[in-house]
Amino acid sequence: MVHSRCFSESSATFTSIPILDFSQTRSPETKSTFLACLRDALVNVGFFYLQNAPIAPLVQHAFTVKALELFQLPLEKKLEIEMVNSPHFLGYSRLGAEITALKPDHREQFDFATELPAPGPDEPLYRNIVGPNQWPDETATPGFRQATERYLSEAGDLTESFTKLIAEALDLPPTALDEAFDRPQQHKLKLIKYPPPPEPSEESSGFQGVGPHKDSGFLTFLLQATPHRGLEVQNKAGTWIPAPPLPGTFVVNIGRALEALTGGICTATTHRVSLREEDFQDVDGQSLGPRFSFPVFQGVSPDLSSARISLVIPDHIRRLVKDEKVKSDAEATFNTMFRGSIGEGTLVARVTSHQDVGQRWYPDVLAKALQGQRDFQSQ
Repeated sequence: MVHSRCFSESSATFTSIPILDFSQTRSPETKSTFLACLRDALVNVGFFYLQNAPIAPLVQHAFTVKALELFQLPLEKKLEIEMVNSPHFLGYSRLGAEITALKPDHREQFDFATELPAPGPDEPLYRNIVGPNQWPDETATPGFRQATERYLSEAGDLTESFTKLIAEALDLPPTALDEAFDRPQQHKLKLIKYPPPPEPSEESSGFQGVGPHKDSGFLTFLLQATPHRGLEVQNKAGTWIPAPPLPGTFVVNIGRALEALTGGICTATTHRVSLREEDFQDVDGQSLGPRFSFPVFQGVSPDLSSARISLVIPDHIRRLVKDEKVKSDAEATFNTMFRGSIGEGTLVARVTSHQDVGQRWYPDVLAKALQGQRDFQSQ
């Protein structure tokens, strides 16, 4: 079994991914059940399916159609908005351009975000992770921007509602996490295409959809737009648990920022996208073609640091985490991965993942980051 409705496991080695029903939040009689399920998912799994999300089906459909159309553009049109042209890491990335776990990902993608202006010249360098989009030529993709902005707006409303729901699940006031976010928030959106690898049997020789990693932000809301399998979640025993598409659901997962904010109570879980041959076939062995997935990433303020965190989480919630190593890892996140603040760490992560962008806009940051990787590998 790869999923369940809602459960409570005392073991860290979860074997299923729960399904939460957002419609339960609309009634006082059922909201407490939803919050209990959410708490279990936050503490024990780090992932859950969400059904009945408040994103209009027509909005979702229109966006999906336009997103698929975008990938059909000729390469020269895609390159007009290549990410290397954006200091804000927004735009088009060719197949294999992004690096995860020190290996190139076998995926082609576009990055967009809530439309916001570039930072001023006196703001910290890491503030450049927020900025305006590169939009494709409207004559080449009529209606794409409108459909995408509408989808991102509704998805953004959903992410912000979860800021309050998570606080309530931890027995905190609904506004307890508000200080972690800028106003307005910028939500990131990836449009990802995973072609079948040319030689699926060579996956172990270097092909990966996305290598094992944990997301760096607050929450991720993933729309799996095609019926492909391939997304896998790792439990604490090291077993990979499948997270196949379920009709009418989003896959939601916890990022490192939320884990750090809660001192390890909310767990960020390692996941990957595999490229096995069977993941690109239906039950009859027929090809499904490329896999498409569209995650929305809810980030926190780039200025957020441990000094700004003032959460006082109730003892009975803190005791839910039995693993002291999880707590210590979370407490160290700001000083290691995030280099003291979310923005600084995110900029370093972006330049190492998109090294062409780093070389053009942030060569000193990239050189220092790559040297840090070499030093770590030599230890």
